[in-house]
Amino acid sequence: WSARLAPLFADFAQVRDGDSVLDVGCGTGSLVQTVADRTHRSQIVGIDPAQAFIEYCRKRFADPRIEFACGSALELPYPDGYFGQSLSLLVLMFIPQPEKAASEMRRVTRPGGTVAACTWDRTGMQLNAIFWEEAVRLDPMAEKKAGRPQHCNRQGHLAELWHAAGLTDIEETVLEIRADFNSFDDYWSPYTHGAGPQGAYIGGLSRERRDRLRESLRQRLLGGEPPGPFSLGAKALAVRGIVPLG
Repeated sequence: WSARLAPLFADFAQVRDGDSVLDVGCGTGSLVQTVADRTHRSQIVGIDPAQAFIEYCRKRFADPRIEFACGSALELPYPDGYFGQSLSLLVLMFIPQPEKAASEMRRVTRPGGTVAACTWDRTGMQLNAIFWEEAVRLDPMAEKKAGRPQHCNRQGHLAELWHAAGLTDIEETVLEIRADFNSFDDYWSPYTHGAGPQGAYIGGLSRERRDRLRESLRQRLLGGEPPGPFSLGAKALAVRGIVPLG
């Protein structure tokens, strides 16, 4: 999902070649890859609190313009005005203090630079919603394990954060993508390998309960139709703003 969304977000954030770019919560590097593909002179830094992601990214990227560091969005280890742009893709909704993260992103961005972020719209994420609706129907305790974002996930939330952080020229938009699946197994398989909160939840189920959930989801997604391709949609909210010059 992040790989599909990153190009749309980069368009909205108006990534400029030559600007140094910080990716806050870089994960496996989807946004870093997109920025690298679109620039030739930009220095790019990805930061994430998970050492495993940082190690993965260091192996994945050989471009000398790119570097990675382990650290928190709440205490970015960079001086004031260090970057031309600070970006964050699908991260703020999971940070306990998103207002602090927004303030830190603004702090490390130079005057006139862009600060932008993107989060899932709570009401527009079909793939996640369908999974957890079926999981909770079969197991009410699943609600506690859903890992659903509790903030920054409705229209207007991100703009409020950006205003509070003192940014100007604030714009908010909705980004829409679709995920195409060749079959139900194409949809189900990533979860069995531990992908996301869904994968973690499935990993803790007995074989019988896992099979029940699988069949419930198959019926929900395909109904009585013969096996075949299908698609699910997702909406994300994005915001951008400018660090004041004065």
